[in-house]
Amino acid sequence: MMFEKHTNEQDLKSAPDQQVAFEEFERKQNRLYQKGKVIVAAIAIVNVADGILSAVIRLNLFILIVEIALSIALFSGITWVRYLFATGYALGILQFLFLLLGGTVDFSDAPQYIVLMLILMAINLASCILLFKSKSITEFMYSQRNG
Repeated sequence: MMFEKHTNEQDLKSAPDQQVAFEEFERKQNRLYQKGKVIVAAIAIVNVADGILSAVIRLNLFILIVEIALSIALFSGITWVRYLFATGYALGILQFLFLLLGGTVDFSDAPQYIVLMLILMAINLASCILLFKSKSITEFMYSQRNG
């Protein structure tokens, strides 16, 4: 049995090729970072808006403070907050499904609530999937944590 002899010269790229590859890698990472930043900022802003709405409806300022703190933590790259948000969105989907499929609320008088719930379910589903799976969010949060 014959083995081919490989030299290091065959495996190595030239210095200009390495530089081009590195620059392409940096561009890709920067795109991921920027996309992740936009997604996380949007989720945090929606969360704060929800906190404001909940605080006004329930006359409870504590809810708003917690929502703002969690949104800041998410944007700062704290991993457990990412999974807390994703789990919360998943539970929200289950809650909406329960209500829509014969829960304790009768929607026959107000079908617009069904449309609103379907929209909120879609937002929750998209946010949940993005928080669990997005490489952009992973890159952004890693950069936020590690500078």
